Amino acid sequence: MKRSLFFFSLLFTLVLVLISPKFALAQGVVPQVDIENVEVSLGDKLTLRDGSQVQEVFNSADDMVNLLIKVVFVGAGMVLFFMIVGAGFAMITGGSDDKGKAKTTMTTALIGFLIMFSAYWIMQIIQLITGIDMNF
Repeated sequence: MKRSLFFFSLLFTLVLVLISPKFALAQGVVPQVDIENVEVSLGDKLTLRDGSQVQEVFNSADDMVNLLIKVVFVGAGMVLFFMIVGAGFAMITGGSDDKGKAKTTMTTALIGFLIMFSAYWIMQIIQLITGIDMNF
């Protein structure tokens, strides 16, 4: 049943992808656009919660990406902290099965921490070698 449903949905998607653009063009629904000459400044179009434009706050897309990466690092650090604390409690209070799962969780969290730690320091070394300030 699952296999036939999968093949039906795949076939239906292929039919829509192949036929829809031709039908829309034939009906005149989709206008012809010269894609090479289209320029859109997202900084002009995007606004922040306080009503200011994105381009007024961030000088370039790099600034926004750097801020996003910093937020992701903090969030991942919090998740890792709670994983380690939760695994510690499970090791203390759990039975033999829970201790095995807790040990696996602790190992996974520590490996994740090492990956984050090494990624941060690799970026610092790249900044030092190249002399480029990435605000990281």
